[in-house]
Amino acid sequence: MNLHRASLVEDPASSPPGSAGDPVALKTPSLLPGSDGEHALQAKFASEDRANTFYGRQVLNFLAPRMREFISLQEFMFVGTADRHGECDCSPRFGEPGFIHVLGNRHLLYPEYRGNGVFASLGNISENPHIALLILDFYRDSIGLHVNGKARIVQSDELDAFTDKLPKDVVAELAKDGRRRPNRWVMVEVEEAYIQCSKHIPLLKRLERSIDWGTDSVAAKKGDYFQLKDIPFYDRIGGDKAMDIVVDLFRRKLLEDDLVRRLFDDVDMAAQRLIPKSFLAMAFGGPQQYSGVELIGKVGLDAQHFDRVSAILKEVLEELKIGAAEVEEVMQIIETTREVILNLSDPQRWR
Repeated sequence: MNLHRASLVEDPASSPPGSAGDPVALKTPSLLPGSDGEHALQAKFASEDRANTFYGRQVLNFLAPRMREFISLQEFMFVGTADRHGECDCSPRFGEPGFIHVLGNRHLLYPEYRGNGVFASLGNISENPHIALLILDFYRDSIGLHVNGKARIVQSDELDAFTDKLPKDVVAELAKDGRRRPNRWVMVEVEEAYIQCSKHIPLLKRLERSIDWGTDSVAAKKGDYFQLKDIPFYDRIGGDKAMDIVVDLFRRKLLEDDLVRRLFDDVDMAAQRLIPKSFLAMAFGGPQQYSGVELIGKVGLDAQHFDRVSAILKEVLEELKIGAAEVEEVMQIIETTREVILNLSDPQRWR
C-alpha cells in the first residue's frame, strides 16, 4: 500500500480522558489513501473491506506505464477545482489525441487557450492548487482514469526558455501562432491515480464533424443553445438577492452625492428601501411593479437630479461588473421613466 494523501486518524491512546480541551490532539498516520470523511463513511456503512481492496489493487500515487499510454491517446477530460472557500467548478477540456502531455510518472501538462475569458478553473487554481482530473475514453475501451494532485499555472512564454528539455509535442504546440497557440499551461503533480471502471461508461461511435479550434462564432459554438436571451436580465443577474446588492450600493452612493442627497433629507431610507428596489427591479425586467408614484426622494426632483441619479446608477452597475450591453439596456429603460417621474415631481401638479 502506498503512503499518499495520508489520512490522519485519532489515536485514542494518545489523549487521556478529559483532554478534549487540548489545543492539538495527537494523531497517527494511516497508509490508506483518501480522506478522513471517506474512511468514516466506510466504517459507518460497513464498506471498509471493499474500499481497502480497491485502495490496495487500484490506487497509486504515480502513473503506471499503461496509465501514461492511456493518457497520451485521449482527447477529453473533466477538470475539477475549488477556490479557497471550497466553491467548486467542473469544466471539460478537449483537444486532439495527446493534448494531455505526460511528463514522466508523476507530472502531467495540458494547454489552456483563450476561451471565454472567465478563467473559472485557473482562478480556482490560483487560490487552491488541489485539482481532480477525470480522463475518459468513449471511443475505444470505454474506460476512465482519475488523476488527483496539485496544479500550478505556467505561462507559454515561461516554457519557451526550456524547449530543449520539453517533449517534442509540447514544443510543437509552442511553435503554433494565433489562437492555436496555448496562452498558458497547467502542470499537475500526481498524488493519486486510479481507474474509473467501464461498467457504466457508454461506448460511442464517432461521427465526422469539422472543428474550428479557437473560433469565436456564436453560431459555431451554439452559444445560445439554452436560449438565455429569452430570460429576463433580472433573473440572469441573480434575482432578488442581486437586487439587494445593487440597491445597497445605489443608496449609499446617492447619500454621498452632493447634488442629490438633499432630496432624501426627510426620507427614512431604511424604511423606504423597497421603493428603489422596486424601481430597479422594474428596470432589470423583474416582477415588481413600479408606477412612478413611489418616488425615489421627494417632490422637487428636476431634470438635473434625474440625470445625476441615472449617472450614479450607471456607475453602480459598472462597479458591479455588469456587461456594457446590459448596462445600456437598463439605462434605456430608466430613461423611459423620465417624463412620468419629472411630471409627478413638479410642484405645480400638487397645488
